[in-house]
Amino acid sequence: MISIAFANIAGGRLVGPDGYDDADRTADFGQALAGLQPDVLIVTELDPDGDQLKRLAAAAMPGRKTYRLQHGFSNSHIPGVKRLGVGIASTYPLTELDRIDLPNPSIDYLHWRTGQPMDPHPKGFLVARGDFGALGAVDIVGGQVCPIHMFRSASGVEYTYRKGVGRDYGEQMTAYLRDELAARGIRRAVVAGDLNMPNPREFFGETLGLVDAFGDPPPVTTPDGRSIDRLFSTRDLITREVEVVQVPGADHFAVVCRLTRREPEAPAIGRVRQQDLVRPRSGGRLRSGGGRRGPAGRGSR
Repeated sequence: MISIAFANIAGGRLVGPDGYDDADRTADFGQALAGLQPDVLIVTELDPDGDQLKRLAAAAMPGRKTYRLQHGFSNSHIPGVKRLGVGIASTYPLTELDRIDLPNPSIDYLHWRTGQPMDPHPKGFLVARGDFGALGAVDIVGGQVCPIHMFRSASGVEYTYRKGVGRDYGEQMTAYLRDELAARGIRRAVVAGDLNMPNPREFFGETLGLVDAFGDPPPVTTPDGRSIDRLFSTRDLITREVEVVQVPGADHFAVVCRLTRREPEAPAIGRVRQQDLVRPRSGGRLRSGGGRRGPAGRGSR
C-alpha cells in the first residue's frame, strides 16, 4: 500500500479579496502537506522554473530521499509566476514516460465575464512509472484539463463540459488521452489532477474505464463548492481512506488516498478532513476559512 497526495497550488499563491496575492506561500502549502507524509506527491499549477517541487517534497516527505519530475505546460495567469506545469515527487524511483500534451478545444477564448481575448493555457499530463514494492509496478498520471468554464464564445455562450461544444471536447479529449496512455503501455495506473469538470466521472470513468475514488455525493475540493480535484484508478487497484484536506486561502484543496490492490469486498472510502495551512504557535483550536475569487465556478483553473 502506498499513499498518494495531489494538490493544485496556483504557483504557490493564496487568494485574497482581489484575486491571487503576490506573495509566494509555497512554505504554507508544504506545511499543509507535511501532515500527510505521502509516498507520492502530484502537483499541478507548479512553478516549473524553480525549486518549488523540491521544497514541497522536502516538507511533505521529511527525511526521505525523493525522486522528482517536472514539466512546464503553459504561460501563467498567476502574478509572479511565468509558467505553470506539473510535477511528481516520489520516495520510490521513477521512470519518466512521454508527457501528454492535450489538444486545445476549438472554441473562442474570450473571458467568461468581460469578453476579452484570453490565452488557452494548454494543459496536459505527466506520466511516470514506479515499482512500489509489494504493490508492484504502477503508473502515475498527473495533470490538468482545460478550464472551459473560464471562456465564452463571441456570441456570449458560456462553455460547459455538460453540453454543447464543451461536452464534445470532453469526449474527444478523453478519447485522445485514452489512446495516448495505451501508446505508452499504461495498464495499471492512478490518474490524479485538476480536471476542471463538474462531471469528471462521465469522462474519466465511462470513457477511460477508470474507477472513481470518490463516493456519492463527491466531496467538494474548492472553496466555491466544486469537486474538480479528483483521483481515479484502473480497476485492478483500489483507493482507500480518501480525504480532501481543506487549505484555507487556497483556491483548491489537497486530496490524499492510499492505494492498494483491489479487493472486491472492500469499496473505496471518501471523507473530508479540515486542516489549516498555518498551525497556531500555542494551544487553541485550528480555524478554517478560505479565499474566493469571483462568482462560484469561475475562480480557479
